Amino acid sequence: MTFLNPLLLFGMAAIAAPIIIHMFMNRRIKPVIWAAMRFLQASVQKNQRRMNIEDLLLLALRCLMLILLALALARPIIGHVGDAGAGKGGETAVIALDNSYSMGHSDSSASRFDQARAAAEQVIDSLPAGSSVAVLLFSDVVRAAIPEPTYDLNLARKVVRDAPLSARTTDVQAVLRQAMETLGRHTTGGQGVYLITDGQAVGWKKFNDITGTLRNPAVKSRLILVGDPETHNLCVSGIRQASSIATVGESIQFDVEIHNFGTGEEKDVSVRIAVDDESPCDEGVISSIPAGGSKHLSLFTKFRTAGYHTVTGQINADHLPSDDRRTLAVRATDDVRVLLVDGEPKPEASDSATFYLRNALTPAPLPERENYVVKTKTISPSEIASTKLSDFEAVILANVPQVSATALEGVAAYLNQGGGLVVFPG
Repeated sequence: MTFLNPLLLFGMAAIAAPIIIHMFMNRRIKPVIWAAMRFLQASVQKNQRRMNIEDLLLLALRCLMLILLALALARPIIGHVGDAGAGKGGETAVIALDNSYSMGHSDSSASRFDQARAAAEQVIDSLPAGSSVAVLLFSDVVRAAIPEPTYDLNLARKVVRDAPLSARTTDVQAVLRQAMETLGRHTTGGQGVYLITDGQAVGWKKFNDITGTLRNPAVKSRLILVGDPETHNLCVSGIRQASSIATVGESIQFDVEIHNFGTGEEKDVSVRIAVDDESPCDEGVISSIPAGGSKHLSLFTKFRTAGYHTVTGQINADHLPSDDRRTLAVRATDDVRVLLVDGEPKPEASDSATFYLRNALTPAPLPERENYVVKTKTISPSEIASTKLSDFEAVILANVPQVSATALEGVAAYLNQGGGLVVFPG
């Protein structure tokens, strides 16, 4: 007989507790002589032997319970744990469970990930007595939920049941490499890798490397595929801001890209965009998207307040909801302030270095420039040091031959804070 957790056998030392308590209680008894004692003494002497036997039996039962508890926690097994084959012992197994975003595909009853977790529990239940198991969750990264094989199969079941789904793609080679490295540190007995996945092609791009990794005669490998092939799947593959500046109160254009990963043409695809957590503010329809193809749709929205907002492009939910929406962070502004540093100011405005820059940045009649989104301010190089550069989204140096050391420090600090600098040499 061997034990899976032999260190817990030291728990048998706890039997000293009831023995010490028994001895301590006996020492605390103090005889007290009182008038009616002689009437009870005969009865006590008559039953003393039976009472002593009962006390000893009770002490023995308490000690036996502690011994059995320690043995149970130590998990005794018959035979050697490392023996393998023909039912002689256990197996060292690594369960690689795919938790990439495609595993979220669901039908009317359960998702592929639910099926995969159920399959992983069946693998654990089928392992022979004395087996140990490690659990690796993988997408395009590998997370070792149980990095080294454990004999606590109940823990492995709980880890599998609580495994989370990710929003990442798949890389089978990475998890197989780590599984083989794990088994390489545990060379006794049988070894096995159980790869549970939906078999998406993107995860098998390194097919030659994968097959090479699996060519290990000491390790039996099992591929468990879950889910049926999906013939209909639309994805919001991209969203971008088409308008140059996101201004509060102005109509801003966004381009939403929809890709058809299905095997047939998709018609009348409804596309919507929404700002933050609000209801969709614009909607359109793509008449047709061929199998394997993509189509773009331009939609518009407005921002009520300045600051950062989220713009979400979405389609009607299908069996894989995780790719039915995509979100973009956008900064909306009341106005865009640009500082023009004129290195060669001239009396005639049209001859100055910043004349054409100012007109290009504010292409509006003079009376309307106050309300235009881009607002410019022109200064000389000597004024850079005394100007608060952080008030401007961009600084343009036009024909500035040199600046003072103080001004240069201010410009460097402005750039480190995320400011934009453009230099036009003279």
